[in-house]
Amino acid sequence: MELSLFLDIITAVAVILGILFGLLQLRHYHLSRQREADLFLLNSFQTEEFFQGIWLIQQFPKGQTKQQIEERLDEETKSIYLVMSTWERIGLLVFNHEISFDLVNEAYSDQIIISWQKLKKYVIDLRVELERETTFEWFQWLAERTINRETSDRPAPAYLAYTNWE
Repeated sequence: MELSLFLDIITAVAVILGILFGLLQLRHYHLSRQREADLFLLNSFQTEEFFQGIWLIQQFPKGQTKQQIEERLDEETKSIYLVMSTWERIGLLVFNHEISFDLVNEAYSDQIIISWQKLKKYVIDLRVELERETTFEWFQWLAERTINRETSDRPAPAYLAYTNWE
C-alpha cells in the first residue's frame, strides 16, 4: 500500500471520528441544557407568594366571576395573578419546546387543572373587561393540553404507579 493512500485513509478516519465526536458533544450539550431548564422550572416557582396563590385558589368554588373573586380576596388578588402569570409563562415555554410538557404534567398537572377550573370564568371576565382575547391565553392553552392528556391517559398516582420502585 502506498504511503499517500494510507495517509488519506488515516485522514478520512480522523475527520469521521471528529464529526462523530462533535455530534456527541452537541447532543450532550442539548441534554444538559434541557436538564438545566427542567431544574430551573422545578425550583423557580417554589416561593411563598406562589404557594399562597395556589392555596387561595383552592379555597373558592369553581365558576366564580371576576367580581366575586376580587371581593373575596381584596388585596390578595395579586397572589392569583402571580399563579396565572406563572402558568402563562410555563405554557409559552412548553409551546416553544423550551421545557418538557411531560415534566410540567408530572410536576404541576393537578395545580394547573384546578387553577383553570377555578379561574376560567375570572379569565373570561378579565378578557371582556380588557377587550383582549389574548389575556392569559397560554394559561388556557396549557390547562387544556393538560386536561386533554388526563382525559385520554388517566395517570395513576405515583404512590400506586411506582410501588415497586427501588
